[in-house]
Amino acid sequence: MAKMRMKMRAARKIARAVGMAAILGIAVYILVVARASIGNAGEYAPLLIEGERLDFEITYGGIPAGNASLEVKGMETPRGEVLRITSRAQSNDVISVFFRVDDRLIAEVDASTLESKYFEKRLREGPFEKDEWAAYGHGESGGVVRTKNREYAVDPGTRDILSALYYVRGQDLKVGEEVMVNTFEGGKNYAARVKVLRSEIISVGDDDVDCLVIEPEIKEGAFAKTGRLQIWITDDDLKVPVLMKSKVAIGSFVAKLVRSSHEEGV
Repeated sequence: MAKMRMKMRAARKIARAVGMAAILGIAVYILVVARASIGNAGEYAPLLIEGERLDFEITYGGIPAGNASLEVKGMETPRGEVLRITSRAQSNDVISVFFRVDDRLIAEVDASTLESKYFEKRLREGPFEKDEWAAYGHGESGGVVRTKNREYAVDPGTRDILSALYYVRGQDLKVGEEVMVNTFEGGKNYAARVKVLRSEIISVGDDDVDCLVIEPEIKEGAFAKTGRLQIWITDDDLKVPVLMKSKVAIGSFVAKLVRSSHEEGV
């Protein structure tokens, strides 16, 4: 009986890590997105490729724990023509027996201006459920974010935590430099740095790939103080996130890219 309780506690930790990976960015690297933030609109536009889908496998302490995905689709909505980004993270069948995770983040970006228009969070982690949404309005002197309960004044160029990822991908990243971006999450504005630490060659499938290793400065959430997050992105025009490693108080997890595809099937 005691061994069974220990197994259940371990499974819950692993599943929570899956959910954490989703919220923070995994669904990868979303992570830079998630409770970390990144900052002001710069010279380069966000990199959003319609039809792109990235699939990741998540391990916790070397144990398979779940999967995550990032997908971009163009569509018409009541808010106009948008590029919709969807991130989803799920625990696998084994972990779900003890603690099921199914988290989804959705961001809509104006198809013309690439500004944030709408963000939605749907978290399902064991008995815990949370649903939030935010609508973004922009002006030359600043913007407004409207949630279910109130409105918030925000700085110009403020992004939701999911499209912030694509903002980082669109920048001219160089080793030793930093990227800044303002994000809004959970009723708060955050401004933080994403540092470009080094270049590194890693194996992705059967290929050796040139990557840049980036690390977001994290002020809030599970990674703050006790945690560290590093993300490997391809050192090319696409800057595809291929690997994420993090250590937090409840352990460590890794998210690895296993598939990438576009509408053309490439």
